[in-house]
Amino acid sequence: MIRPLPALILFLMPVVALAQRQQVVGPHIDYVFPAGAQRGTAVEVTVGGQNLQGANAVRVSGQGITGTVAPVVDPKTKAVDPKSVKLNLTLAPDAQLGEREIRIISPKGASNRARFLVGQFPEVKEIEPNSEKDKAQRIESLPVVINGQIMQGDLDYFRITAKAGQMLVFQVDARTLLPFIADAVPGWNDVCLTLYNAEGRQLASVDDFRFKPDPVLFFQVPQDGDYLVEVRDVIFRGRADFVYRLTIGTLPYITHAYPLGGRRGTTTKVELFGVNLPERFLDVALPADSPPRRAIQVTPNGIASNAVRFAAGDLPEVEEKEPNNSPEQAMRVEAPVTINGRIQQPGDEDYFVFAAKAKQQLIFDVLARRLDSPLDSILTLYNSKGQELAENDDAVDEGEGLLTHHADSRLVYTIPADGDYTIRIRDVQGKGGQEYAYRLTIAPVQPNFYLYISPDNPQMGQGDTAVIAITAVRKDGFNGEIKLAAQDLPKGFVASDAAIAENQTVAYMTMTSPPDAAMEFYSPAVVGTATVGAQTVTRKALPAEEQMQAFSFRHTVPTQELLLSVKDTPPFVLSVKLPGDKKILEIQQGTEAQIVVRATRRPQPEPKPDPSKPPAKPPPKPPPKDPNAERIALAAANPPPPGITVPQAYLPADKEEVTITIKAEPWARPEIIQNLILGGTRYDAGQPLTRVAPAIPIRVLKPPEKKPPEKKPAPLAKK
Repeated sequence: MIRPLPALILFLMPVVALAQRQQVVGPHIDYVFPAGAQRGTAVEVTVGGQNLQGANAVRVSGQGITGTVAPVVDPKTKAVDPKSVKLNLTLAPDAQLGEREIRIISPKGASNRARFLVGQFPEVKEIEPNSEKDKAQRIESLPVVINGQIMQGDLDYFRITAKAGQMLVFQVDARTLLPFIADAVPGWNDVCLTLYNAEGRQLASVDDFRFKPDPVLFFQVPQDGDYLVEVRDVIFRGRADFVYRLTIGTLPYITHAYPLGGRRGTTTKVELFGVNLPERFLDVALPADSPPRRAIQVTPNGIASNAVRFAAGDLPEVEEKEPNNSPEQAMRVEAPVTINGRIQQPGDEDYFVFAAKAKQQLIFDVLARRLDSPLDSILTLYNSKGQELAENDDAVDEGEGLLTHHADSRLVYTIPADGDYTIRIRDVQGKGGQEYAYRLTIAPVQPNFYLYISPDNPQMGQGDTAVIAITAVRKDGFNGEIKLAAQDLPKGFVASDAAIAENQTVAYMTMTSPPDAAMEFYSPAVVGTATVGAQTVTRKALPAEEQMQAFSFRHTVPTQELLLSVKDTPPFVLSVKLPGDKKILEIQQGTEAQIVVRATRRPQPEPKPDPSKPPAKPPPKPPPKDPNAERIALAAANPPPPGITVPQAYLPADKEEVTITIKAEPWARPEIIQNLILGGTRYDAGQPLTRVAPAIPIRVLKPPEKKPPEKKPAPLAKK
């Protein structure tokens, strides 16, 4: 579902935190083409983006893929294109199938990730001109993966040969490759797929698969012969990052499965639905350490099907039994429980009755859309008299960054009195079918949290500092403090401590490298520890990237790895000295404290002349040097702790240190330690260069209590 954008939003520029632009802008990938390859082959890949000049390596997650980088040079001007490079990738025959992450490496650091799919079928590239039916590109054999790009107003046609009786599957990966495009509406390549016979008569057309924008088309071939496949954007947009992969063949394809999950420590018999499948049922073993989400698939004759999502839980499980379409027919269950059910036809409603105790706080949670079910659920809770107590349609799950319509329902309710209660689940649009499956959990509230770390590609110089943000997603009433700590730091690296305070969601911490740090890549970790109820809970922060969709909407999308890069020392680095060389800056409410900020400048080498070129003419006399050209503007790099005020200050070019006065407002929160991170910006040749200092832990103190004046004894009365 795409929400409409107010017209004025289209003109708003996103505000970027100072810490997120602390270095010279590094390489950035907009797209890769082709966005995948068959394992056991070698392929040349074009990468488009920004600041790609000087790229000298490529990093691919996982095993079995190696590659080199080559610049793209204009044949006429011999100039290096800063917006594209070529990759030569080699995929091992046993490279694992599925999604990988590609990053471009340059002296400026590591790029954002781009998705790259490892496939099992022969692959071809689209060849233009193929924008008309009579110029359709001939595909010699099936199965095949076609890699294409849709340019402005483009249509791509392909001619295939099929035999009568075949069940062909046409599967497109487009949004899968680039889920969010910042400056496009809709915010992704929205492919429409149309099939014609050899004479050009339309046989079928799809532009999605249920609620997913990437289409899947199933076609029972009626007779031997040629068929035409058309690929285009649904509203005829197009540009270089509208990349797609079209897979065609008699492929095994799972459209849906039932149930959608099972209990850990058991084996669940799962019914499979789809085409070209070898069997109808699959036994899925769920060990005690199964993750909450996993994927299931089948591999007939060594050909892997698509994967569908499957859940693992810890509660007792039951299966819905019909008829339960009214309060009188409600199926009795005993909480806590997970119910596996289906809205089996349009208009179907499922009712479940359970006993609960007064003051018991229960959660009613639906897993459906998050497991690729088309169900758009709505939950309604009733008491024993049939009176409605609570209702919920959509609940946002911040852990599902790729969803644009959070269609799963969730209720948290405190039971008012002992007795029976009824919960109803239905599709809010009145739809239904065998694929409209769900998992409905009824259980006591379990407060919890999980963490994200961003950016997923922090960069620093030797002896330099990088800042990262740790975001907490709090669940079911947990609002306590979360203490953060770095793990797996390389030797000589130092990370600040940090904590996400009560009722807050974000904290910032820094990592500082030694002056002799190797200019390599590292994968440290950050963990958060908190007391949840009577338990001590530790969670590892998942790396994530922030993506914008359609000019406005922002999404936190997990990535596969945190990649910290160390490059050459920048022109300056910052450090901070606290009063008395203390480790924590203590400020009393309503008072001030002073710190010293130091900039260690590094002279930049003059560019060496190229001996192959004739000596240049003496340059003209430079204009008088601006005394402010190399001064460093100092300010808080991120929002400071609440109640802490940091004035802007300047460090002149001829000074190494400056004193800054930090103020704690009378209302600043006392007795907790929170980080203040200072940043400094200098302009080099008109370009801003920003560095950050190691985090300053601040503890706000309450003022000492004033003692009442001592009462002097009254003088003795004279007789």
